[in-house]
Amino acid sequence: MKTWKDIPELFDRKSLAALIEVENTPMNIAKRLGCSRESVKHAMKHHGLKTKKFHIEEDMRRRLFL
Repeated sequence: MKTWKDIPELFDRKSLAALIEVENTPMNIAKRLGCSRESVKHAMKHHGLKTKKFHIEEDMRRRLFL
């Protein structure tokens, strides 16, 4: 069975960080690499990486009822 350690892009922290910048979500990265979302999430946790969070302006927040 293939694990995240067997996928060079997930095993290398710099490669994974670059993928996070481009794809932004574990699901998109998994689709691109042909692996599971869980494999991507395990690699991200191992390397201490997170996806970007975005800021919602207060005006938009009120319109969205958040």
